[in-house]
Amino acid sequence: MLHVRCLLAGILAALSIAASQAAPAEPRLEILVYHEIRDGAQGPADGPTAISLSRFASQMRYLHERGYATLSTAEVVDFIKGVGALPAAKAVAIHFDDGWKSAQLALPVLERYRFKATFWIFPGAGIGWPYMDWAEVSAIARNPRFEVLSHTMTHPWKDGDTLLDWLHGRTPGKGVEQARWELAESRRVLEQKLRHPVHYLAWPRGLYDDTLIRLATDAGYAGLFTIDDGFNERNGDVLRIRRTMINGACDDLAFVRILADGKYRDCSAAAKRPQDGEDQARGRTPRTALDLCLASSAGRRYSAND
Repeated sequence: MLHVRCLLAGILAALSIAASQAAPAEPRLEILVYHEIRDGAQGPADGPTAISLSRFASQMRYLHERGYATLSTAEVVDFIKGVGALPAAKAVAIHFDDGWKSAQLALPVLERYRFKATFWIFPGAGIGWPYMDWAEVSAIARNPRFEVLSHTMTHPWKDGDTLLDWLHGRTPGKGVEQARWELAESRRVLEQKLRHPVHYLAWPRGLYDDTLIRLATDAGYAGLFTIDDGFNERNGDVLRIRRTMINGACDDLAFVRILADGKYRDCSAAAKRPQDGEDQARGRTPRTALDLCLASSAGRRYSAND
């Protein structure tokens, strides 16, 4: 029965891989968004804003083995403006939102493949546990393949207390001026602390409208990043750059499909698998279903006890 399931998984994976590797008519770019990284049984369950380190590493390995290049935000913006070419036939940008301390677990994996990555932080409320401290943020910013950019000053995200709520008078004591400060002050503080220009902003919860876009450009931002999923194409809109969140509950096959169509998938309700800590307690190294069933492009074969 196991090899039947593996055969079906292999067929589906082959179809998805073929779709993801087919060259599109026009160059297009996907941006992958992560938040917290979980190591072992500690930390939040895999879901919309958390992913296990083993699964993240598996996804990065897949990108590396399939020849994906990674882009900085400036390269993303230049591509969308139509003034820069992609460095490879397949390219992505890798983003980490909020500046969680656990995101540092991703650094050795990114370094292994020499991948570029962008970290979006909110310096007014997102410094210190459970977020990175300034020494950790500065260390990331000094790495030539990584960059630290603005996620507003305090990351207003709660229902009834978002930047949009402020603009529309739904939050007592908050309005346009407070929204303007969130955008300008974050940029000022980051530039002062990190000693480099900050030209780009990612919206908290991906919430924005035309008024916020105008306030952001007035504050000096040259590119604005959403969590509207999908691909970015040449001669697109650098003030509405698309990004696709990666749900940590999605397996490798779902990840391949996300690369193929750019669409977010909510895998949280999918069949539960043992957490990494439970796998290790049984004497097994955690593997995804795709790892267990399929030989990789290099011809490796995994057993349940690899």
